[in-house]
Amino acid sequence: MLYSVTSSSDLEYVKQHRIIWSARPELRAVYQDFFRQLLATVGGRAPIVELGAGPGFFKEYCPSLVSTDLISTEWVDVACDGCAMPFPSESLGALVMLDVLHHLPHPLNFMSEASRVLRPGGVVAMIEPWITPASYLLYRYFHHEDCTMQIDIRSPFESAHKKAFDGNATIPYNLVRHCLQMTSPPLQLVCLRAFLGLPYLATLGFKRTRPLPSSLITAARTCEKLLGPIGRWNATRALIVWKKPSPGLNI
Repeated sequence: MLYSVTSSSDLEYVKQHRIIWSARPELRAVYQDFFRQLLATVGGRAPIVELGAGPGFFKEYCPSLVSTDLISTEWVDVACDGCAMPFPSESLGALVMLDVLHHLPHPLNFMSEASRVLRPGGVVAMIEPWITPASYLLYRYFHHEDCTMQIDIRSPFESAHKKAFDGNATIPYNLVRHCLQMTSPPLQLVCLRAFLGLPYLATLGFKRTRPLPSSLITAARTCEKLLGPIGRWNATRALIVWKKPSPGLNI
């Protein structure tokens, strides 16, 4: 395992997120929109396993899912590496991920492992950063994580001992491009819906500790709808869905 996950700073990071989460109802509302999108994509598939559960927000919204994370905390059901999951082959209906893929040190290994644990017809549903000309500038110059386009998708991080929360916003974009060029990818891309993500941007994420007016988020949602295709051309996020093939079963 090539993560560094035992530092107290990782645990403090997770705890700080829970404190901010508790204080900010408008931030919770935006994340709950994400949760609804992911669960709607999964449909009736079960069991559902969340990767990168961190502070456990998704499980609070959907108690039936199994929460996993590299960092063992009281909010996680199973502590494990996403590239070596402790689940039998073809035992899961779906994997859900929110801002996790772009932290993984070996994305292609994860795709193979996801294919192993999913039943035929199972899906991986994720919401991740997405790269457009506008979002590249945002992630490159105004975000704390890396945003380097020229990466080796097999091992996108230079350090062999990356920290758990190190990320690169271009990983989802590069992974999609790579898999579309593969003759037999581990999973099939069945949905890619890029979106502007104004409501989340309006919250300022977890950098802010005090709540913002809910009317600000409502205005951001309305603005995103009005922008339509213009917003999608400048997308900062994408809902990406991968499927393990199964004859006669559609997503």
